Amino acid sequence: MVAPTNQGKTLWEMLKERMSGNGAGIPFRNPLDWRVESGVVLAAANGPDFAGYDFSVREIREYNRHIGGQDFGFTDYVLAGTNTTTFNPDDALMARVRAVPNAVGGSDCLLLRLYDEISFDPTFLEVVKDTTGRFEINDEVTHSTEEYTRVNNVLDSYHAAVLVIGATTPDGKAANAKATSAKLEYWDYWRDADIGGGRTAKQFVFVEMDSETGWFQIWRGGEFFR
Repeated sequence: MVAPTNQGKTLWEMLKERMSGNGAGIPFRNPLDWRVESGVVLAAANGPDFAGYDFSVREIREYNRHIGGQDFGFTDYVLAGTNTTTFNPDDALMARVRAVPNAVGGSDCLLLRLYDEISFDPTFLEVVKDTTGRFEINDEVTHSTEEYTRVNNVLDSYHAAVLVIGATTPDGKAANAKATSAKLEYWDYWRDADIGGGRTAKQFVFVEMDSETGWFQIWRGGEFFR
């Protein structure tokens, strides 16, 4: 587990302090107990988009946030999918499993796909900062427009100090030599999507901006089925 919060230090300062350890590995939140480079089988219930791919964990990203005087965190497992039919790098599929702590001591997990990424664009930044809290995606498959709103009507963005883990030790810690850090600002959105039979399911969109480079990534998905 992550060390308790140190009073008077920013999340960024605490992250840097954790990374300056003695080389024995950096403890981090790993609720699924996965390792970098380990294989991951995605159940058929996650949808046909993931069929025909072999997935492995490329990296793990631990997000740390400060909200309302308290520290919160979650973990992203970045998956690289190889198309087992073509084995063509151009057919690779990038995904993430996001594990967020819940009220009963477990984790709620989302399966997200990389929808788009762009360099810094002030016009796009104004879109995510819009006070309506709305975000639209034009679906290229159905030719329809999906409208999302901010999760729980929170309009402010979130800032996170991220531990980026490129390798793990046998006991599940982040390998010091393969650990880097990042500062991100992000916006979260959701909607109730019709899944047939009079039922709906939550779909999510996360827009992340690297605070140093301004690079945007848009991730979209829903519940992860194990």
